[in-house]
Amino acid sequence: MNTVNACEVISWTEQAAKTIKPVFHICIVGTIVHILFWIQIFVYPAVPRWSMQWLCAYLTTDLLLLARFFLLYIYRWWPICLPHVFHTIICYCEAISDNYLNLLQSYILLALNICRYCQIAHSHNVYSSNRHAIIIAHLLIYILPLFSHIMAIKFGWTVLQNPPGDACDLLGISFTIRIVFLLLSYFIPVILTLVFVSLSLNYVRNTDGITTQQLVDARHKYHRQIVFQSTVFYSFWILLWSPHILIFPFYYKSSAIGIIAQKLNYISIILDPIVIATLDVRFLQQWRSTVDHLQKYVRRHQSIQVPVILSTNSSDRATETNEDNK
Repeated sequence: MNTVNACEVISWTEQAAKTIKPVFHICIVGTIVHILFWIQIFVYPAVPRWSMQWLCAYLTTDLLLLARFFLLYIYRWWPICLPHVFHTIICYCEAISDNYLNLLQSYILLALNICRYCQIAHSHNVYSSNRHAIIIAHLLIYILPLFSHIMAIKFGWTVLQNPPGDACDLLGISFTIRIVFLLLSYFIPVILTLVFVSLSLNYVRNTDGITTQQLVDARHKYHRQIVFQSTVFYSFWILLWSPHILIFPFYYKSSAIGIIAQKLNYISIILDPIVIATLDVRFLQQWRSTVDHLQKYVRRHQSIQVPVILSTNSSDRATETNEDNK
């Protein structure tokens, strides 16, 4: 029999299906939260989309991770027979896509904080004055990690893990390659991100050359906002996203510790739009506006029903009075 063209059905083992079930429920919640967030963005054009491009790109990778999980989950539940070569291609795509999308997130957040620092330090709109540079940055961030994964496979620096009835994964063939991958995917972008966050905070804190107390107070207020936003967002990011990146070069994703890291990673995906929308004043204002409109709508309908009830009661009482007089 030709094993290359042989037809086979790939399905979860009983243990793998039981292990992945909590992740499935987490992803359902994450999908609902992200849909509500994106509806808010498209419904309220007052929120500038060009200045939020890095955040939107980051949240798009969240959506892609969710879509990836559901597609592969259905793929292993759907009893379809495919040639072995197709299963191998899907297995490589499964292993690469997870590493690739998580790697994108670290560099997207780095680009976000570089743009934020340039806006604070140079007091101009980076997104309108440096559009070509930002477009090039987007292309480099999306192309280079994918190219590096392809080269690692081509030169045999990584090996495909494809256990029957479980998820596929890529692992480095040596400890040195795993450390290099960890440096490129985690330590370099995270350290640079923290550096630019610190530079932004130091610049906002610096009041040299400002003589007006009102401007000093305004800068301190802005400084407190940045400290709060950065602390909350990166606390969630480091605590929930980091374990997955730190573990997957060394452990198989469906191992016990790998499943825990996956759960934390998908919980991070749930919290991302919530934290961003909560910390951004523009979204809070839109939410308050929506709540106000809903309250006015409810009060308007209640005010329409109340006179009808009163008039009915009044007529009944008038009828009873007339009968008593008779």
